[in-house]
Amino acid sequence: VTLFGNRAGGSAGASAITAMRLYSCKIYETNTLVRNYIPYLVALIVLFVFLYFIAYKPVKKYLDARKNYVEKNIRDSETSKAMYEKKVAESDVMISKARKEAGDIIAKAKSDAEVSAESIIKNANEQAEARQRAADEAIAQAEEKSRRAIREEIVNVALDASKAVLGREVNKEDNAKLVDEFVDSVDE
Repeated sequence: VTLFGNRAGGSAGASAITAMRLYSCKIYETNTLVRNYIPYLVALIVLFVFLYFIAYKPVKKYLDARKNYVEKNIRDSETSKAMYEKKVAESDVMISKARKEAGDIIAKAKSDAEVSAESIIKNANEQAEARQRAADEAIAQAEEKSRRAIREEIVNVALDASKAVLGREVNKEDNAKLVDEFVDSVDE
């Protein structure tokens, strides 16, 4: 008895031989395939190792450097933006302060102008009143002076008339009495 059947029986032995040939042929083919492809497989592994050290590492290094550069630019732009926003806020505060100061200056100028105008008007009114009083006093003095002059003239005329009528000299008391009576009658 053999591995694949009975030796004496012919058909079983032939099929076992055929099977064995096929099996050994497959092993040979497999061994040939492995032998033929091992150098390719080694070359592929060497190629991957070569590409890893020659291409992948520099490309990865370049990509990392580019990533760091972009991140740095983003951080710088964020910092610049924050500074810009801070400067804008400071500028807005300065502009609002300047506007407030300008408003205060305008309001102060208006109030100063009003005070100055009131002062000028007050001074003008005081000067006009002083001039009016001076004119009134001058008029009153002129009237008084005119009255005195008229009175003296009346006294002189009355004395002359009384001398002529009475034919004698009139004393001062009589003269004063006559003048007062005449002036009172003229004033009425």
